[in-house]
Amino acid sequence: MDQSVQQWVEDHSGEIESLAHDIFTYAEVADEENQSTRRIADYLKRHGFSLESNSGGLPTAFRAVWGKGSPTVGFLGEYDALPGLDQKPVPYRDGDAGRNGHGCGHNLLGAGSAAAAVALRYAMEAKGIPGTVVYYGCPSEEILKGKIIMANNGCFRELDAALSWHPGIVYGLGETSYLAMDSVHFFFQGKASHAAGSPEMGRSALDAAELMNVGANYLREHVPDDVRIHYAYMDGPGKPNVVPANAGLWYFIRARKRTTVDDVTSRILDIAKGAALMTGTRASWEFKTRGYETLVNHTLCGLYDTVMKQTPLPAYTGDELDFAAKLAKHVDNPAADGSIETVLPPLTGMVSFMAGSTDVSDVSQVAPTGYMKSVCAPKGFPLHSWQFAACSDSGIGWKGMCYAAKVMAQAGLALLEDPALLARVKEEFSRTAKGFVPLTAETTS
Repeated sequence: MDQSVQQWVEDHSGEIESLAHDIFTYAEVADEENQSTRRIADYLKRHGFSLESNSGGLPTAFRAVWGKGSPTVGFLGEYDALPGLDQKPVPYRDGDAGRNGHGCGHNLLGAGSAAAAVALRYAMEAKGIPGTVVYYGCPSEEILKGKIIMANNGCFRELDAALSWHPGIVYGLGETSYLAMDSVHFFFQGKASHAAGSPEMGRSALDAAELMNVGANYLREHVPDDVRIHYAYMDGPGKPNVVPANAGLWYFIRARKRTTVDDVTSRILDIAKGAALMTGTRASWEFKTRGYETLVNHTLCGLYDTVMKQTPLPAYTGDELDFAAKLAKHVDNPAADGSIETVLPPLTGMVSFMAGSTDVSDVSQVAPTGYMKSVCAPKGFPLHSWQFAACSDSGIGWKGMCYAAKVMAQAGLALLEDPALLARVKEEFSRTAKGFVPLTAETTS
């Protein structure tokens, strides 16, 4: 195996870590990643990439390109933070609960994917390999938005293969399909009145919202086992002595297949209409996001398996292991014993299913997509926690990021140097993909 791309990452690890640290410090939530976007774009520009802003019509999305002609290998980057997870890289709680933080490690994700793109670019130049490297800066993954809108508006179609990753507590080859999902806001409009003096004059929007939830809960018995329905109240009344004129709900509907989500969502909409009819109110709704399930490409999983086995796993210093042990004391999980995973998973050739959703799934419906995981935190640590945020600006997180960058760059190089391998990747995609149809986020009543 040609070690040049891996050596490039090793030689430039300080620069890559600085990039991840800066994004960690900015900690910008979805749709607000202005500094993070500029920082990654400037990094890529310094290494010879040309830039295009506002990809897919999103102000904090961008496309960076190096090279020309075919094949075209793409890398997906994310950089949005989470509210309330501000945390310093110390093994105890030290952060402002009112500020944002990188509890999902997207600072590592964005920087690691950018480093992979740059490492591949230099290897191609050194070896005279034709082709194009594309880095897509993708905002707003945490609200399942960025890549969905970008895909709907024509992004990613140029790619012969897309490579991505995510920080985690185990290594992964991408043999996992995430759930398709609809995110829908429901609004009920009624008529206010004095709840004691003239209740007959009121039409309660809150009653409608509560009846909708009752109906949705009865529906659970009559949907496939893989369906998940979650809801939360968004907008409610202020005082008990006023018949509520307005109420709102936020629903997530998930399932393994997009067709199942479509069916269940249709039934949920009927429940909303029925709740409005029963209460004399008016129902309306707005689709915030409509996303696909992940289309696993087993050929790319096999490529990741090969490269990950050939790439040395991170070695941790005594200070890093001590940091992990101290931090684990704050995690309420028996699996969090302070140790760090050092075993790669076997390649199964099977698809497992993740209970969550990601907008990477929409990219996988547009182009063949590989989605590996790299260890950036100790065993048993939950994502979206201050403990994971602490690791995201630490040596443990940086080493996991650099490992992912090495693997992705090496995988990209293999795809460019082996036309037969790339042909198998594309053949599998053409055989399994059903055709991407943009799912519109519409307002209906």
